[in-house]
Amino acid sequence: MEPSQPASRTVSAVDFQGPAGRIEGLWSDPGTPLPAAVICHPHPAHGGSLHSKVVHTVYRVLDRAGHPTIRFNFRGVGRSEGQYSGWNGETGDVAAAAAFARERTGRREIWVAGFSFGAWIGLQWALLDSGVARFVALGLPANNHGFEFLDRLPWPLAIVQGERDQYGSPAALAALTTQWERLGPVAVKIVAGADHFFTGKLAEVEQALKEIL
Repeated sequence: MEPSQPASRTVSAVDFQGPAGRIEGLWSDPGTPLPAAVICHPHPAHGGSLHSKVVHTVYRVLDRAGHPTIRFNFRGVGRSEGQYSGWNGETGDVAAAAAFARERTGRREIWVAGFSFGAWIGLQWALLDSGVARFVALGLPANNHGFEFLDRLPWPLAIVQGERDQYGSPAALAALTTQWERLGPVAVKIVAGADHFFTGKLAEVEQALKEIL
């Protein structure tokens, strides 16, 4: 990912229709022709939202590099209508956010990024959409979420993980990436001393993202 100087920038609060009702989002357009990125937040039932500090860090890195971005609240979070699906119904919300980004940019190619639950959901959706060009995962919950669905890797996968992640230890992640590396390109950055939420390590997360992308 080469840094670029945005020609112009607008950040706006937006609403768009999802399968469970209206979805609340923040759209940022640096004014360059790079693929838009859909950014998925952590678990809706545990305080996750588009305002997560990690989500904002991902947004900032991609925005400064020139990518339009859509951060959005899953159903039942903030002003988004509906309620938490209890499993993976939120993949429909990712699809709606991608459709919104594509309508705004006129480009089918898209990036997807997700933190924790957002990565688990985003990966499931990304496998079903041929326009996804890259996936960025942070804090993959490798200890307590199944990833059996990831049986192919049609796009480069970049992972940023905390060294002390209580929901996705480096050992559990390594067991997964050993399998995934047979399917396609996988790059991993471990943030030293960081827990699952990258507490006090956002500057290191930003640097890791810049390096891995």
